[in-house]
Amino acid sequence: MKRAILLAATALFLTTPAIAEVKSQSDTGFISGHSTEVLAKPDEVWKRLIAPKDWWSPSHSWSGSTAGFYIDPQAGGCFCEIIRDKGSDEASKPRGSVEHMRVLFADPGKVLRMQGALGPLQSEAVLGTLTVAMEPLKDGAGTRLSFSYVVGGYTRFPMDKMAVAVDGVMAEQFASLVKPLGKVIVATEKPEGDDWKIDPEKLEEKKPDIGPKPAPEKPKTGKPEKVEPDNGGDDR
Repeated sequence: MKRAILLAATALFLTTPAIAEVKSQSDTGFISGHSTEVLAKPDEVWKRLIAPKDWWSPSHSWSGSTAGFYIDPQAGGCFCEIIRDKGSDEASKPRGSVEHMRVLFADPGKVLRMQGALGPLQSEAVLGTLTVAMEPLKDGAGTRLSFSYVVGGYTRFPMDKMAVAVDGVMAEQFASLVKPLGKVIVATEKPEGDDWKIDPEKLEEKKPDIGPKPAPEKPKTGKPEKVEPDNGGDDR
């Protein structure tokens, strides 16, 4: 039974379309990254981030539901999933549990770093580190937010295929996280899909000021998208 669940989960990962390119990869690992700018303030983004039951996809859970998902946002805290029998309420005794990741670093409104092998990677000899970084935009319009998931180790599956599959799944979770927050649309809009360009490291870059700068144009603002409620999903 466990093997059947693992195979189903693996198939889901390997058939999930990627929304963004993999930043880099080799025979032993890869980096998946996603970034965008949202209307919400960093504290609002953080509040949504640490409530994964509201944005993680039920299709990528072990129980078929995100009702039992939670993140304890402190060093050593767990990004975990409580597994209950179908039809039981939250007051019922859990049937089991899953640790998706473990918190390494938590600075509310700035950085959440967790370590763990997600989905079918859990059964392989690999290690994954997810860094979620956020910073306020200079004009106060919102927050720049990024996911950077670094994976390395040995897997029985081709690493290049795993890279594309995992990147697609991370893109899905990232899109769900930011969906109700609203995107910031600059005066000169970027080409379609450019929000998914991968460059989370640039969040920490400081470029020297050279010469006078023109006054920034006031950004336009997008509207939050409608959030559909999670109704549960099939087991991975």
